[in-house]
Amino acid sequence: MPIRDIDRLISHLEGNAADELAQLESVGASYYTTEQLLRLRGQWEVKNALFHTFQRLIIRIAASTPIWISVGFILYFLKWAYAAFLMMALVPLSFLLFFGGLLFMRAFFKGKGHLDRVGEMISEELNRRKKT
Repeated sequence: MPIRDIDRLISHLEGNAADELAQLESVGASYYTTEQLLRLRGQWEVKNALFHTFQRLIIRIAASTPIWISVGFILYFLKWAYAAFLMMALVPLSFLLFFGGLLFMRAFFKGKGHLDRVGEMISEELNRRKKT
């Protein structure tokens, strides 16, 4: 039984070591040098900017669903049945892209709360070191 726990612990630590920001959250910022924290802050800024870009994109994808429905109804009333069918087929595609984007963001960014906590940890530790 303990061997399985050790294997699971090792695989967990290896996974966190691959993502330095997740490792920082689990270990704490005080164990890093100032140079490492500055480098990690740069990584955090890039990852945070990517998060907000992807978030805007998937919100726009979800917001486009009523547009496809409206255009589909208009095309149907104009007797363009094939074009209307195409617009209605884009509705479930929008939902699939939206939920796929959410899953991707959850796997890649580990959520907005994770990014916020890591950013606060880095800023607080750097501010603490600047004061001393």
